[in-house]
Amino acid sequence: MWVPFVSYLTAARDILGLHLPQHAAYAAWEQAAIHGGFRVLHPEFCIVSDFPEVLKVDAENRPHCETGPSHRWRDGWSLYHWHGVKIPAEWVKDKSSLTAKTALTWPNVEQRRAACEILGWVNILRELNAKTIDKDDDPEIGELVEVTLEGNRERFIKVLCGTSREFALPVPPETKTALEGNAWTFNVGPDLLKHIEVRT
Repeated sequence: MWVPFVSYLTAARDILGLHLPQHAAYAAWEQAAIHGGFRVLHPEFCIVSDFPEVLKVDAENRPHCETGPSHRWRDGWSLYHWHGVKIPAEWVKDKSSLTAKTALTWPNVEQRRAACEILGWVNILRELNAKTIDKDDDPEIGELVEVTLEGNRERFIKVLCGTSREFALPVPPETKTALEGNAWTFNVGPDLLKHIEVRT
């Protein structure tokens, strides 16, 4: 509901004792954050949304729901999230609309990861008959797999990121090893990537 920065400003005033002339003008924005949700301020009017009647989060307090909307307002308008990532409603409402091809070719990488988690890697690899080309001992470097999408052979690396989440990243079809593919995503050489201690 756009309140993290509001909390920061209020804490600076009320906890740290920072009192500025701007706080007088800020008071209206603060009250809008306390008593409502999303808001749009204009010199001639203010639109303030009510709080949602449904608000679901995961264990880390990120918006998340596997069976319905993470947010739903009384008029039925809803938002859908997977562990904090906004996703298309149909991925939850009509699970059959989400295919392995959609998951692996979705343009937004965070949504692609969410789609792969929703489907599950076992299901994706089974649906596409993925063939392992190379697998590194380091799961953060990952596994290079090849699948057929629309008659074309495409290669992806399946990697574990520093936050222990699994991603599928497209790499050039001529990629020979997982290390080479992973290095390509960082735009560095394989020798350099092998010596990086932490990747994010």
